[in-house]
Amino acid sequence: MNKNRFDGLKDVKTLQKSEAIPMPEKQTKVRQNGSKLQRTTTQTDVETPRRGRPLGKRTNKDFRQVTAYIGTETYKQTKIKLFAADERKEFSTLVDELLSKWLKAD
Repeated sequence: MNKNRFDGLKDVKTLQKSEAIPMPEKQTKVRQNGSKLQRTTTQTDVETPRRGRPLGKRTNKDFRQVTAYIGTETYKQTKIKLFAADERKEFSTLVDELLSKWLKAD
């Protein structure tokens, strides 16, 4: 029997099913709305893990995008220093830290 490059897919699919994360239980509520009975299904308040990339600052409600003009040379030197640092830091994180320190100084 010849093996092809897709033979392992079935094993991977079986493995994924056996290691599946259990879904939270669903609760069914029955309520009377006028003359009709309505059945609604809601999930319990168990947070399920998200798939894919984590949310970034753009979609995080704790951050806001702003625009500021700074000198070209200042920007270049700042980016060089951030890149060369042992602990890599984003430009926006640096600006946030500096503004927070400035606000606390008053």
